[in-house]
Amino acid sequence: MSPHGALTVDHVADVYRRYPGEPLVFHTRVTVHQPVSGYVASITLPEHARLDTTDAPQQAKGPRIVRWEEGSLTITWQVESDLDPGAIHEYTVRTIVAPTYENLTLTSRACIRKTEAGDILAEESASVAVFAKGQYLRHLPAVYEDDELMGRFLMLFESFWKPIEARLNQLPTYFDPRTAPPDLLPWMAANLDLTLDPRWSETKRRKLLRAIIRLYRMRGTRQGLIEYLEIFTGVRPQIVEHRASNFVLGSRAQLGQGLALGTQNAPHTFSVRLTLPPLLEEEARQRQAIIEAIIEQEKPAHTVYELYITEGEVEA
Repeated sequence: MSPHGALTVDHVADVYRRYPGEPLVFHTRVTVHQPVSGYVASITLPEHARLDTTDAPQQAKGPRIVRWEEGSLTITWQVESDLDPGAIHEYTVRTIVAPTYENLTLTSRACIRKTEAGDILAEESASVAVFAKGQYLRHLPAVYEDDELMGRFLMLFESFWKPIEARLNQLPTYFDPRTAPPDLLPWMAANLDLTLDPRWSETKRRKLLRAIIRLYRMRGTRQGLIEYLEIFTGVRPQIVEHRASNFVLGSRAQLGQGLALGTQNAPHTFSVRLTLPPLLEEEARQRQAIIEAIIEQEKPAHTVYELYITEGEVEA
């Protein structure tokens, strides 16, 4: 994108590698940053990119096509209406890669001017590599390197298999919670014997999947519950385990059914305290339900807990 001014232009290709005969599309976006009374947009195509069709905004008059002696051509549109900041105009130029016997780099350029003969206000280029022969030739004996028919024949198979190869090359990203597609997260969780709550955000789901093995090792412990709740809430909870107090062992101590050593104690209980940002009533109720579900899932089965949620400003 060109330096910031009244207008900026972005110019990209839909792919950056093509073979002869394949479609190649250039996308151009003009963004208005300051009030302007129109502009002229031009897109130059190299010789080996044969023009097919174009799309332009309704305000744009054209296209006007000029072919140059070296074989390139320029497509021009003119916008004469007043434009306010924030206006965005998008242009699409569809081409076909022409036959070639050697590898090429096709470079297209988009320019924005105040008038057709005026100075360039913004410009950007996009380049695409064109291979004359299929890359699969490198897997065959060298004698086939100069076989034009074989080179073009292999392009057919490469066009079928290349997307699959690209996906296989990126296979590790499908098993990484940080980069896996969102729809794959429940499948990853199922393989870890974990059910993702649909109410959790995608960011929290990914964070939980990254930490789940470590959390499994700490399941049923105070530290494990602290980390699990912190992943969901973003706040570190305070968990207090209630043990026997005023422990006395002597002639007056009694043991039996329903009795515990010490006084003023509640064995096998704990309390969880959280200070969380305020929410609307329904959202707060839903948040509390998720927190309770986490605690029920992670606490030892024989324990009882009390949950205290205070809404207020959370320390960074």
